[in-house]
Amino acid sequence: MLYLDTSVLVPLFVPEPESSSMRAWFDAQAGETLAISDWTLTEFASAMGIKVRDKGLKPDQAQKACDLMEKLAADSFKVFTPTRSDYGRATEHLGYHALGLRAGDALHLAIAQNEDAKYLYTLDRRLIEAARKLKFKAASPI
Repeated sequence: MLYLDTSVLVPLFVPEPESSSMRAWFDAQAGETLAISDWTLTEFASAMGIKVRDKGLKPDQAQKACDLMEKLAADSFKVFTPTRSDYGRATEHLGYHALGLRAGDALHLAIAQNEDAKYLYTLDRRLIEAARKLKFKAASPI
């Protein structure tokens, strides 16, 4: 099972420099179990809101992206609901200040670890470095 953080999903739904590469990577994962969390859906909606406020998307475009993301999650992903254990592990990671993790990234990492994901995929270099320092496999898909 591969756990995807939100940064991997946004370019699938809105134009970003990584969009074509991410679509190709995503298509190449046929047969793999892909996982996200309910937190991913919240973070995705937040990313769409930021794009609307920054005038990168119109509100109807952001809503369409959120609707499509919800459909993809329901149809194609294993979706984990964060548990008390996930929050506890994320809090532990945040205690290692030198890792430079933000709360949401620490939660993604904790969920991936607690659910025994083979890899955590993200476009966030800091998250990749932090995961590796914690002896967990993380990589950028592109």
